[in-house]
Amino acid sequence: MKIFNYFNKTAFLAFFFIAFAFVACKDDDDKTTTPVDNNPIVGKWQLTSITPETAGTTIAGLDLLPALAPCIYSLKFTFTSDNKVALSDCDAAVTLIGGLIKIESTTTWKVDSGKLTLTNGTTTNTFGLTQNTNDMQIVVNTNTTGTGAPVNAVLSLKRL
Repeated sequence: MKIFNYFNKTAFLAFFFIAFAFVACKDDDDKTTTPVDNNPIVGKWQLTSITPETAGTTIAGLDLLPALAPCIYSLKFTFTSDNKVALSDCDAAVTLIGGLIKIESTTTWKVDSGKLTLTNGTTTNTFGLTQNTNDMQIVVNTNTTGTGAPVNAVLSLKRL
């Protein structure tokens, strides 16, 4: 009888420790975390000017932008810490600028070594980037035909 009680207690303790092990272990796959990017680009920026990268260069249509989108200098770029980017506050400029640099509702951003990379699905576009705390310049190739020399424009923005 003593042996039966001994095995009974041993079995109970073994069952208790196994049950405790299952309850104590947490499943790390249950939580999904969104990476946070602390790059200084995070925030809201307002377009202040669009100029040729090289002084004296003429960019066809650049002088027409204020007529096509009178609110163009109200255009806001919002870069979030979860690496999403959006344009707002001037629908005509969203269409013009968003079409030129390919910013859509699912666009994500990444900054690396002075380059801004915008990604839409499998399409990636990279632009020159200069930024400090309150000012940012994005260099955009306005030659959309793919033939001839690149003609770069600089989008200047200020932090809001």
